[in-house]
Amino acid sequence: MNINYEYLRPLKAKVLEQWHCQFSFKDDLDAPVFYDATILPLRRVEGDHLLFGRGGVLDSENAYIRVSAIEGRVQYAYNPSSVERKDEVVVYCGYLAPQWGHFLIESAARLWYFLRDDKRIDKYVFFVEENANRTVDGNYKEFFELLGIWDKIEIIRKATRYKAVVIPELGYNRERYYSNAYKDVFFRISENIRVQPDWKPSKKIYFSRSKLKGVNKKEFGLEMLDDYFLKNGYELLFPEKMSLSELIFKMNHAESIASLSGSLPHNLLFTNDGKELIIIERNVLNNEIQAEINNMKDLNVTYIDANLPIYSINLGWGPFIMAYDGPLKEYTEKNGLLPPSQEYIERRYMNKLFVKYMKAYEKEYRYKWYLDDWAIKYTDYLREGYAAGFNYYQDYLSGLRPFLFRHLFMVHYWKKGVKRMLGKLHLM
Repeated sequence: MNINYEYLRPLKAKVLEQWHCQFSFKDDLDAPVFYDATILPLRRVEGDHLLFGRGGVLDSENAYIRVSAIEGRVQYAYNPSSVERKDEVVVYCGYLAPQWGHFLIESAARLWYFLRDDKRIDKYVFFVEENANRTVDGNYKEFFELLGIWDKIEIIRKATRYKAVVIPELGYNRERYYSNAYKDVFFRISENIRVQPDWKPSKKIYFSRSKLKGVNKKEFGLEMLDDYFLKNGYELLFPEKMSLSELIFKMNHAESIASLSGSLPHNLLFTNDGKELIIIERNVLNNEIQAEINNMKDLNVTYIDANLPIYSINLGWGPFIMAYDGPLKEYTEKNGLLPPSQEYIERRYMNKLFVKYMKAYEKEYRYKWYLDDWAIKYTDYLREGYAAGFNYYQDYLSGLRPFLFRHLFMVHYWKKGVKRMLGKLHLM
């Protein structure tokens, strides 16, 4: 594994380097069996501060089994209104997350037990929200089909007691360890992809977010990145529009893979170890899970800060501004690459992105101060990122120049304009 931190802000790079050094390996995974155990579907309870909600497994005495939890994600018991009973031996797989990145990280973490081919097992059980009307289709279904487990998958929506429940230990436990057993799940899927004759390999591919539904309302500058990678010989891929088999085919044949940060580069779990990966950072903070995947897959990664953070935000929602000026420009020049089209470099384009950002921020947060509790310990490198955004847009952010139509009717901006004019006259 080789990680290039050269194109990240210094404090951000320092924290990321620490993350790459604090991950461990474990392969003595346990899978205890509990008889007359009850699997609880997801229930959200206000004040729990859990990413998903309550759920897991109760033993025969209705005590919560801690190994069924994922700390901070799915945790704690509750009293179900009724319990269905089934005379089956099942494997507990946990919450079926509806977001692809979380599905790969949390939902797939116990599926290694399927590779043991335990003949006693009747079903592999996931749960969803209580009484939810959710179906498993698309790449989620293909994931299970390629693994060879689809005909044994059961999704429950109400509390269900089984004759016996096997609870495999997590094959990957974020911020703690990973196992080869977890990696083997993705290797099995990659072996079984259904290749179509019209698929063509590409040496260089870029995972774009520009066609995700609703993304143009909160992520600005994505068209610049699409243009940039096209000019430098990358095939644009839109993973949400591809089958899982085709996505894996493209990754396995590529020599260089580029991606926006977030859950998109998590897809490298499916591909060969040792791949070259370029991560275009859209956020002021790195993705800690990706650092762990880099370790697991022995990836050679170059991180590039291509964002202009302005305010503290929900890191999963945004808004975000992507920019060529800065580390991306430095990377381009040092590696003899082509810049994006001139229209995406001009200040006029970047100013339009700023206006869109401010409108999106006001719509989402109004005047509320926002900061995730877990991010507080990274205050120094949050400040480092926000300083970059402020320096770029300081005339707007300092109230020197108007950027919204309503500003034209505000006395404050008229005063600032008059002062600028007087200053220019004084210099003449």
